[in-house]
Amino acid sequence: MADLERLWSDLLSEDPSWVAEALLRLPREERETALAHLHSMGNEPGWSDGQARRARAALAIAATDPRLTGAQPGD
Repeated sequence: MADLERLWSDLLSEDPSWVAEALLRLPREERETALAHLHSMGNEPGWSDGQARRARAALAIAATDPRLTGAQPGD
């Protein structure tokens, strides 16, 4: 459980290196699941403004990191 909490803490940190490293620690399928969840958090109702903002920041970081290129769901 601590690993899962750390993962989401890193993903929602808004720190480019922490976000990218958290995503890179995941196998591709799990990474795609995490990115899809971040997309939901950032774009669907029910999340706080802060959660949505941090999720969108994580997605933007992932989209611009060359190590993660092509990892966005729907691309």
